[in-house]
Amino acid sequence: MRKFAAMMLSLFLLVSLIPTAGAAQTETKASQIADVKGDMILMEDGTLWLKRPWAATGYMKASIDATSFGKPYGYALTSKGELISWDDHDLPTVDKSQNSIKYLAYGAYIKKDGTVWYYDGKQIEGLKNIVLYERDYMSHVYLTTSGEIYHSYIRDAVLDKVEDPYSIVSLLMTSDNDVAYMDNTGKVVVVKAHHYDYNDGKVTFRPKVLTNDAAHIQYNSDNALVVTKKDGTVWMSGSYKDQDKLVKQVKGIEKAVKAVPYYGTLHETKKVDDPNNTITVKSSGITMLVKHQDGSWKVHVGDKVTNIKAPESTGIKFTTSNAQPAVGNTIYFKVVQQYNNGYKETLSNESYSMEIDKPHLLKVAKDGSYKVTGVGEAKVTVKAGEKSQTLTITAKLGKNLTGAVNLNNVTYLPIQTVFQSLGGTVTYTAASKTYDVTIGTTTIQLKVGQKNAKVNGKDTAMEQAVREEKGKALFPASLLSKSLGAKLQWDTKLQQMKVSFGSAFMVIESADTPKIKKQDEQGTLVKYLNKSFWVNSYKNWERFSKVTVTDIVPVGSNNFQVVFKDAKGNTLQSDIMSKDFVSRVLDDSYTFLSYDPYKKYSWSAATWESIKASKISIGMNKTQVEFSWGRPNDISKLTSQQTTIEVWSYGSQYVAFTNGKVTQIYTL
Repeated sequence: MRKFAAMMLSLFLLVSLIPTAGAAQTETKASQIADVKGDMILMEDGTLWLKRPWAATGYMKASIDATSFGKPYGYALTSKGELISWDDHDLPTVDKSQNSIKYLAYGAYIKKDGTVWYYDGKQIEGLKNIVLYERDYMSHVYLTTSGEIYHSYIRDAVLDKVEDPYSIVSLLMTSDNDVAYMDNTGKVVVVKAHHYDYNDGKVTFRPKVLTNDAAHIQYNSDNALVVTKKDGTVWMSGSYKDQDKLVKQVKGIEKAVKAVPYYGTLHETKKVDDPNNTITVKSSGITMLVKHQDGSWKVHVGDKVTNIKAPESTGIKFTTSNAQPAVGNTIYFKVVQQYNNGYKETLSNESYSMEIDKPHLLKVAKDGSYKVTGVGEAKVTVKAGEKSQTLTITAKLGKNLTGAVNLNNVTYLPIQTVFQSLGGTVTYTAASKTYDVTIGTTTIQLKVGQKNAKVNGKDTAMEQAVREEKGKALFPASLLSKSLGAKLQWDTKLQQMKVSFGSAFMVIESADTPKIKKQDEQGTLVKYLNKSFWVNSYKNWERFSKVTVTDIVPVGSNNFQVVFKDAKGNTLQSDIMSKDFVSRVLDDSYTFLSYDPYKKYSWSAATWESIKASKISIGMNKTQVEFSWGRPNDISKLTSQQTTIEVWSYGSQYVAFTNGKVTQIYTL
């Protein structure tokens, strides 16, 4: 029984570290170079690296299952026999409609059924049962399943015939219509299309064995055959009459398995003092690309040798859209592979593994995003190949909880909302008034009226028993420290509890907290509460009507909205204003009066109606004019012995007072 329990516990701990993305991992062994052509590198894992000077890093990468290059530039073959193509400004793409290909030649390919097709998908008529095919701009050479080698230079004439056509591993031609082929034993035969005998209407060519120990052959631009021998040396045929002889060993090349003329720039060195990095330094001499027996690739230019190395990963950069989200938020992760050539690649989910130490805090969605399901700190680790990196997600609660109760120096918190906010599940059994809580790998059982909780099956003493208040079950907050390692902080001023896990936290307010916070925010504005005002000029409210401040509501960012009630019991709301502006509006007699104007001024009803209608007339006093038209833009005053004349200007309108009474109203 103990063995079974131990086994189940081990299984439970194992699944708690859930690999949530990219179950497949990059191979720990770095992929090697399979082939090099010009400024292109083909890796053994099918990846293509293309040198692109106009690209941000100078390189572009395509993981596309390539197995061999085509001719000319811009073509390759997949392991499924599909055609890959690209140009100077686009990444390679696979044309699945061109398939069942077994070999790529110059401008054409051979299908597995022995037919030959151009790269544009058009079949070359008259060619069938073809084993090998090669072409130049104007002519082509091919080997048939019957072992016959033909050249388009002389139609219907057999250049040579081999006993086993499938033993031929390489078939080449030059612009001078010379042909060379090599079989799987290393025998190399050359045939000159211009050199033949003609007797009785029959053409007979003169094939000649060049060597019997070749590992690889390739013509250069001068139509000399470059032969890599099995002993690792490299030789070249002569020119003209010596084209069927190996006359020159290429010095400095040893232990080679393949040597070809090289026309790329992978070996070129950037000139240090060139700000645009466009000038290159070249050495004189023949340029050869060599694959060595140890799998290394090198460019030989005279006596200068440059290693061609595959781009290598220098590390990964692991980022998230939000490292400090709130519960309920959706976040995204991004893994970027960095290479020593400056290239950066955003990895797909399948290219790396991911582990979350607290998977109950983050749940993966179908689109690869993650929903934050609980308060806490989760460590997220990604691994790509041998590179790994860890991020910490600190999740807080976006909105405070309610229901904290402080009794006799013991703080109680609501069971349901608190544990659910921590990413847990809560199951209630009414018959026993029992709450079963699961948070990650921790289980907690609470019963109403009991002082002991069961944490992972073991009794844990609490300060007080679980209690019920207004239909909600509450538990002593200190249990969170004992069972989950939380840090607790009771705010005596705001009457609320802060529960922290590292930098992650949530706050549970008491019933008094909102009122305390509101008063704290209101500050000196509380002096206006329950105070009455009379409207002078504000928001087209009825002038001189009595309104009483019933509330001053904080709306965030130190802004407030003042709530009034008029004499009829109607609720009126001010504009949203800053704290300072609330005082300015309520204390300014232009907007609100702190007294009842009807009681202070015993004016006739007709006068009050004129004022409300913004009308003035001869005989009005200055107070009446100010109530009616407001404060003037400007005042000019002239005083004699017994007469004082004032002129108030309102834009282009003027009001003249003599000894405080309106005597003239005019417009300029």
